[in-house]
Parts: sequence; C-alpha cells; structure tokens
Amino acid sequence: MTFNNINNYNNYNSSYKSDSDNNSSNGNNKTVAIIGFGPAGICSTKSCIENGLIPTAFEMSSDLGGVWSKSNGKVWDNLTTNVTRYTMSFSDFLNEEPNDEPYNNGEKDIYPHHSSIYNYLNKYTNHFNLIKHVKFNSKVIKVEKVYFTNDNFKLKVTWKSSRNGEYKDDNIGSSIKSEIFDFLIVCTGVFLEAQECDLYENELKNFKGKIIHSKDYKNNNNLIGKRIVVLGSSISGCEISSEVSKVTSKCFHVGHEINYVYNKHLPDKNNRLAPLDCVIYQRKDAYERQDLPRDEFLKIKNKLNKKFCPKQDIDEYPNSKIAISPESKTLGFVISSEYVNQVENGSISVFCGNQYTISSSSGKSVTFSNFIGENHTVDNIDEIIICNGYKTDLSFFEKSILDTLDYKPSDTKRPILLYRNTFAKDLKNIGFASFFRGLFFCEMELMTRWMCLVFSGKHPYPNKYQYKNGIKDRNFKINFENVPQFLIAGSTTHCDFVALEIGVLPDFEKLKKTDPKLYDLLWNGYFTPATYRLVGPGSNPKLAKEIIEKVNNNFNNYVNKINKNC
Repeated sequence: MTFNNINNYNNYNSSYKSDSDNNSSNGNNKTVAIIGFGPAGICSTKSCIENGLIPTAFEMSSDLGGVWSKSNGKVWDNLTTNVTRYTMSFSDFLNEEPNDEPYNNGEKDIYPHHSSIYNYLNKYTNHFNLIKHVKFNSKVIKVEKVYFTNDNFKLKVTWKSSRNGEYKDDNIGSSIKSEIFDFLIVCTGVFLEAQECDLYENELKNFKGKIIHSKDYKNNNNLIGKRIVVLGSSISGCEISSEVSKVTSKCFHVGHEINYVYNKHLPDKNNRLAPLDCVIYQRKDAYERQDLPRDEFLKIKNKLNKKFCPKQDIDEYPNSKIAISPESKTLGFVISSEYVNQVENGSISVFCGNQYTISSSSGKSVTFSNFIGENHTVDNIDEIIICNGYKTDLSFFEKSILDTLDYKPSDTKRPILLYRNTFAKDLKNIGFASFFRGLFFCEMELMTRWMCLVFSGKHPYPNKYQYKNGIKDRNFKINFENVPQFLIAGSTTHCDFVALEIGVLPDFEKLKKTDPKLYDLLWNGYFTPATYRLVGPGSNPKLAKEIIEKVNNNFNNYVNKINKNC
C-alpha cells in the first residue's frame, strides 16, 4: 500500500459518519460472544458497544488481562515491555506515564513494568464501563453451529463456570450453561498454553537436574551460583538468559536460530538514541521500505542491522562472541537491553544458530549439537529453562468449524488461515483477534473495530477475491524456509491497511495541505494509535489530536533527556 494507494480511498473514507453519529447507531440488538478478556477481549467488548452490539465476554480466570494478568499471567517478576507505553496504548485512552515529571526513572517509565500494563488495562476497562459484560471464571468448552436456514447459522456457546477458576473433568464445583449468539470473537490468542516439548521424553529423559518451562520462571532468586541452560532463541530466551546470568556461575543459551539483538534504545537518523519503536515504526520509512524490491529491501535491512547491532557485525568485531556471519540464516531480531553485554562479559555462552538444540543428557551433563556436526557437552548443570513458546487452543470448536479453519495446532506461528489475521473464509459470523504475533495494542484494536463494523452491518465482509489473495499471501509467508517470531514485521503499514479498509485512516495528502503540522507529526513523527480516531466511525478528532501532540512532545523531551549526557 503506497501513499498513492491511500489517496484513492479519499471518497471511501468520506462516506462514513463520525463522532456521536457512529456511536448512536445500533447493531439491531445482535449478540456477540467473546472468548477471553485480555487486551483483545477488552477492546472487542468496547468495539461491540461502539457499534450497538451486545457483548458477553467469557474469561476462564478470575481476573482480566490475559498474559498481563497479575494472578494468572505468563510473565516473570521483572518483565518490562519491549515497546514503549504509548505503543502499548489503545487509540482513545492514552497509557499515561506514572509520574508528574515524565521519565524520572528513565527506561523503567518509557518501557513499563508488566504490572503497569495490567493497571492500564484495568483503568481502560473501568473508564469504558466494560466489566459488567464479563463472565469471569467461565471457560468455554464448546462452540457449535445452530442452523436456521441452509446457509444461515448462529453459534451455540457452552461454558463451564467455576468458583475459583479451576476446572476438573468430573465437573465437581462447576456448572455448565449454554446460550445462542449471533456472532463470536475469539480472543484467546497464540500464547494460551505452553508448547509441548518432546525433549522431555527423549533427549532429557536421563537428566537429573530440574527442568521448567518459561511460564513457570518468575525470578533468579533460587539460581544464585548455579549452572543453567536456557533453551530457545526467542525474546523470552534472550531476556531470561540475561536475567539469570546476573547471579549464576554460568548460563548456556541454546537455540535453533541466531538473531540480531536490538537494544530498547537505537540510534535514529541523526545518531541520537531513541526508543526502539520511535526508530523502526516511523510511518514515512515504513512506506518507503515496503515498496522496495526484495533485494534492495534486504540491503537496507542488513545495513540497519549493522547500525543497530554493531557488536554482531563480524567485519567490525571479528572476535565478538555474538557476531553473525554473512552466510548465517537469521529470523530477524529480538529485543533485549542487557543480553549482548552479558554475552560479551562471559556470563552467557551462546550456542545458537544452525539448528542448535539439546541432543542428549546424562546425569547433570547436557550435550548440544547442530546440523553441521558441532557438539558441545557441559557438566554440572543444575537447571534447564525451556523457552519454546506457546500455542493456541481451539479445541472448543466443533469439527466442522475446525475443518473450515484448516486448524493446525502444531503450527505455532499460523495455526489457522485467516484473511488479515481476522476473518475466516465461509465463517462470516466468527472473527479472530490476537491470532498473530504483533507488538501493538492498536493492531488488535483495529481488527476488533473491523469485525464489529462488519457484524453490525456497517461494513461489508471481505469478498472472495480478497480472501483468495489474502490467504495466498499468508501461505506464501508460511512457506519461507525461515519464519520469524513476529510474522507481521511492518506493523505500521499493517495497521494502516486495516484502518484504510474500515475508513479510519486520515487522508495524508489532504492533511499535508490543510494541517501541515499534524501531517508532519503523523508522517515524520512517532507512531501513535490515536491516528485512527481522527476520521471515520468512532472518531474523536479533538481527543486524537491532543494525544498525538502529547505523545510526540513527550517522546521529543525523552530523547533530548537521554542524549543530554551522551
């Protein structure tokens, strides 16, 4: 989607009402079941209300937040976000800094602690009065089609209620209920359950130390002076390695892939340090890069990787312990502020790339091997932390729905085939939010706004041509030899694509003439979710402009502050 493509949508955008006109329209009392009340379920509930739909959200735990939940989340004690608090905001409710004077605590404020994200989701839920639409301690166990005509069906949702969020097979202490809904939005995401690991029954069956999954890792308190193996080269593998290596006598990091490791602060075009998402998600650069031929794009990508990760440039640092050679196959980048230093100072020994994995174990000895025949054995290992990720679970769907979805639970990156990660072919009253590995809250928010506009009859379903080409594109990405952890690298342009589809993307060419200051903030400034509240359904231009200006001012002040002493 180029700048010119956007201009072709001018008339499309202007056909929509805005502000209170949109909020007063109704969805003809249509009901929507929402499975999950994490970030996607929360914004789905709000989007339903905006469009006159009647939502009922089912949350299996006793708390909101999903992975960010205080009581049930999959985060460790010291986890902070990989993108800034402003990127972790929805479009019309800013994730404010906690201090009157922003960034007194530096990175801790701009990249908030996971508890701050939970608090933000709580505030958002209370601000928009969403909690009354949620059934907590309610686990959906079955979703079935109920036909009214040959091609028109509703959805029978059956759920099990529990007093404490525990669900036993014998149903003791639980009650089972069912209700028929017009529509369904699935918000359980791709981080629902820990991915199985066959190493337990094979390569690690003779290991005598402790083995845990990353979901059970909370802190390094019990690892002082120990020898630890961390298995997995994703972000969690790098971040957990960084944290445990501060107290262990040795940490060995093992993973199939080798990645570039981006710091949370990167040099911008003027070589000033700035938050990562300020640098790589700027709209102007995102559009320029996406239209390049593949070879040219890869050249720019390699150039940026060398700029952002100088210690991994083997030409500049041939003796680096984490250098990446030109022939190495990388999946992209992970984000960690401390990993590279911990590797360089010897606290972490890296065995990543060339499909490195654990090949055998005996007692407290573990052997790592890769496909080019390299083998390394380490002794006296006390604990192994497995960071092999998570998977989704759609087992509540009846078989006919799973068959239509082409559901493959073993594919952790793309378990179902969806158009723009949102709609499934031939299932017009079912939508999916958070079934992708993205970094932006507003990305899933745009998807939920799209679904609710469709469900309320204000926007057409994707046509057969869109489905065919959209799913073909996704298959093309799946068939690459290497699939990155986050499939949608161009989150800015993907957000704009969805916004364009539903009529909430500003006309940048028009803004350039009528409001050059706002245009400059949107095109050359920092990515701000409030962009998608300037026009179209659900718009609030006054609030949106206030947020956009505030975010840009705060970012500029922060960048000036951290570069003052550089």
